[in-house]
Amino acid sequence: MIMNEIAFIGLGSNIGDRESNIFSAIAALDVRNEINVKKTASIYETEPLYNTKQPAFLNTVVEIETILTPEDMLQVCKGIELMLGRKQIQKKNEPRVIDLDILAFETISIKLSNLNVPHPQLFARKFVLVPWSEINPDFVVQDFGQSISTLLKVCPDTSEVNIHTMEKSA
Repeated sequence: MIMNEIAFIGLGSNIGDRESNIFSAIAALDVRNEINVKKTASIYETEPLYNTKQPAFLNTVVEIETILTPEDMLQVCKGIELMLGRKQIQKKNEPRVIDLDILAFETISIKLSNLNVPHPQLFARKFVLVPWSEINPDFVVQDFGQSISTLLKVCPDTSEVNIHTMEKSA
C-alpha cells in the first residue's frame, strides 16, 4: 500500500529573477500528481554562508505530502533544477538559479551516496530553520530527535535571515 508522507523541501536562488525561480520551482512541485504542496513559508533574503563572494540568496521551505520515495523525490528535484536552468555539473556553494534540497521526511531516514535524509546540515542553517519554523515549528526531525523550533534556538549559524519584501512591478 502506498502511504502519503509529509516531507519538507528547501528552495534557494541567487541568480536571475530569484523570486520567479522560487515560485516556478514550487509550481513545478505542486503540478505533479504525486506531490501536494501543503504549506509554503515566506521568502527570506539571506547572505551566502560558505562562498561569500556571490549575490544574496532568497530561500524558503515548503511542506509537501507525497507518495514518492526520497530517491524518486530527488529525481523530481533534480529535474526541476535542470528545467529552470541550473547547470548539471556545478561546484559546491557556487551561485545558482535554483536549488532544491530534501530536508526531511516524516518517517523515513536514509543514507545513500547521493542522498541523506534528513539533510545532515539542516541543524546548522538558519536559512532553512527560520522559514521552516514559520510553517511547522513543532515538527520533530528524524535522527535529530528535536523540533524545528528547538533546533533554531540552538543553531550555531549567526548569519542574517530577513523576510523578503516582494519587488513591485511598474
